Amino acid sequence: MRFREKQADMHPLISSYFRRHNLTSVLDESKVGVVICDRHLRYKALNQSVAEMHNEPVKAHLGYPMDKILGTFADKIVPLWENVLASGQSSTNLEVVGKLPKRHDVGRWVENLFPLTDGRGRVEHVGCFVIEIVPTPLSRTPRSNSFEKIKSGKENQNSRSESRQSANLSQREQEVLRLLAEGKSTKDIASTLAISVRTVETYRGRLMLKLQANSMVELVHYAIQKSIVKL
Repeated sequence: MRFREKQADMHPLISSYFRRHNLTSVLDESKVGVVICDRHLRYKALNQSVAEMHNEPVKAHLGYPMDKILGTFADKIVPLWENVLASGQSSTNLEVVGKLPKRHDVGRWVENLFPLTDGRGRVEHVGCFVIEIVPTPLSRTPRSNSFEKIKSGKENQNSRSESRQSANLSQREQEVLRLLAEGKSTKDIASTLAISVRTVETYRGRLMLKLQANSMVELVHYAIQKSIVKL
């Protein structure tokens, strides 16, 4: 028993704090999108967050291929998933930009893909955790007046600026942001903070979401503005 406790302390994975059925409930209810497709890239399972991103019910996805749900946007997504199927390797921090069929505005997402194998080690399914970086409201009536579009754009910029001003970053998030702003690579940051590369990528995605940043440049500007990094 003591040996197991020591192992848990040395490898504090999230799964060690949840019973299996509780963990799956968390994934179902998570604001991070979770989706699983088979080798033919047909939807096998997804959580409510993915359904909301696509503006389609969960049941409307099941058994259908990506292009049925994503339309022409699937042309950008499918090659990423096929690469995981072919290589059997995870692909992380993949940024994709495009327009979904049932959304008026262009969206921006970060995807983390991973293979799911059968008992013989053959990739049977591909899973994905997806975060929408710049949430865009669903708009049913496009505005035709150019002045209104410009005004709306300025309001969105002001709203994003206010969100950044009020963002409450944890100590670890500030450390990751400082190192990113200093130009450190993901690998260097992982080594400096004694965390995994994937954890660094998760923090970076969370920072972009929290600060509603469109790029690393905006993250750096925020870090300078808040004196998180010194020039």
